[in-house]
Amino acid sequence: MRAILDAIPDTGYEADAYQEYLPLPASRKRAAITAPSGAALTGVCRGLIRDMLQRGHRVLAFAPALSSRDLRQLAQMGVEAYSLPPQLAFLDKYRRMRELSTIFADAYPDVVLVLSARNGATSVAAAKVARVPKVVTIVPELGPAFMEGAGASAWGERQAMKAMYRAIFAWSDAVIFHSPHDRDYVRERSLLSKSKMHYIVGGWGEDLRRNVQRELPPLDRGLLFIMATPLDRPQGVLEYCEAAKVVRQKSRRARFFLTSTPGSVVSPLAAADLKPYREFVQYIGPVADPLSAIGRCHVIVAPSYGNGAPRSVYQALATGRPLITTDTRSCRDFVRQGLNGYRVAVRDPGSIARAMMQILQRPDLLPSMAQESRRLALRFCDISSVNTLILETLGL
Repeated sequence: MRAILDAIPDTGYEADAYQEYLPLPASRKRAAITAPSGAALTGVCRGLIRDMLQRGHRVLAFAPALSSRDLRQLAQMGVEAYSLPPQLAFLDKYRRMRELSTIFADAYPDVVLVLSARNGATSVAAAKVARVPKVVTIVPELGPAFMEGAGASAWGERQAMKAMYRAIFAWSDAVIFHSPHDRDYVRERSLLSKSKMHYIVGGWGEDLRRNVQRELPPLDRGLLFIMATPLDRPQGVLEYCEAAKVVRQKSRRARFFLTSTPGSVVSPLAAADLKPYREFVQYIGPVADPLSAIGRCHVIVAPSYGNGAPRSVYQALATGRPLITTDTRSCRDFVRQGLNGYRVAVRDPGSIARAMMQILQRPDLLPSMAQESRRLALRFCDISSVNTLILETLGL
């Protein structure tokens, strides 16, 4: 199945070599980074860590259950990595907090960067116990319990998470949000003090010198849709497959692909879950970086509704691809309705299918949609702008 995409030429271009975009600091510092997974350190956060190291700072990284591959990659980058035991219960969280606070007290970092507020309560508490001078927390998303359509069943979890967020934000010296809508949500509910220093950035950012706009592939093999995501239910994988089934039954010109990427998983999907859709969606297997597959397709579909915006939405904008995504706090800002794609309803395969049909009926609009996606990337998602703000907030 992978050969089908391989037959379509990669339309990428050589990017300029990386260039530093901040003056070197007057002094070298120690920065500790805590992450929910090894994939966060070696994936979305890799560019930020690279920038810290190139500026001469010492970087310590912490994540649960780091694999040997994660440890090797981090060591090659020059990072001192610590693998923490997975936390399963309250006592595990307490032990992790005590362990982290001891390490922080010994290493005495100048700043601790918490990559995920949702998983960062123990990290923030450990930093305060160890009297770390500065703690900065990033909020990529608030979590499934806060997503639109979560329902009354998530009420109890939401209340507990609100209390946790209130404490995390109070203990942090600064908070960085990926979505202005999440910032507004927590401020309206008095979870974030109006006086608290906070910023909004365009997600983790994309290296727009490397991830350049790519020419759209020819339409002689049909109009190609792809979803690149961890195989996680809240990412909308089954909704995508169901929509693909509907569209394929109406038009044979549409072809659908699915590839799995690294990332945190809340509710994993098994191979048996995808089996009913084999006739309609071609699964091309796991990839470390989906950019090549994305570049060989026309449209990116990301119907996420519970675990933040997947990285593929940033990559869709960077490479200049029309995007179909959900009208949620995490995702809606990536789409200008009808200009570079379509926003669709949460957990609604019919809404996704209608958006797909609109693109199928007007393939002549693909070039202008591609240009608008790239324009949005340049405006919001340039990694140089994102990392500059984060580094300045950290004092690095």
